[in-house]
Amino acid sequence: MSEPQTSAIGAVAGLGTALLGAQVDALVLGLMAAIMVSIWMEAIDDKLKAGSAALLSSLLAGYGSPKAAAFVAATVPAIGVADDTLRLLMAVCIGAAAPTVIPLAAKWAKGRAGQ
Repeated sequence: MSEPQTSAIGAVAGLGTALLGAQVDALVLGLMAAIMVSIWMEAIDDKLKAGSAALLSSLLAGYGSPKAAAFVAATVPAIGVADDTLRLLMAVCIGAAAPTVIPLAAKWAKGRAGQ
């Protein structure tokens, strides 16, 4: 029998993701990829930056992977991969790329705003 706190936390997390429409498996894969990338990044030097980068990457992977998979399937019809497999691959790619791309985009936008 599981602990009541664990069951309650799981129910709240499941309800939140079901209502918000995120793909739970894509969230998990994006989080794992972001954690792996964040370990080796020099720009992430404390736990707060690492946590926020991993969580933001996970959210982007959860919400963006279905759209990215549909775009790739429409753009490259010869890819011949099942929809679910392509969606999970896109979740890993988004989760791994986001910790690097987001700081670069923020720096670029900051430079553009200063001009």
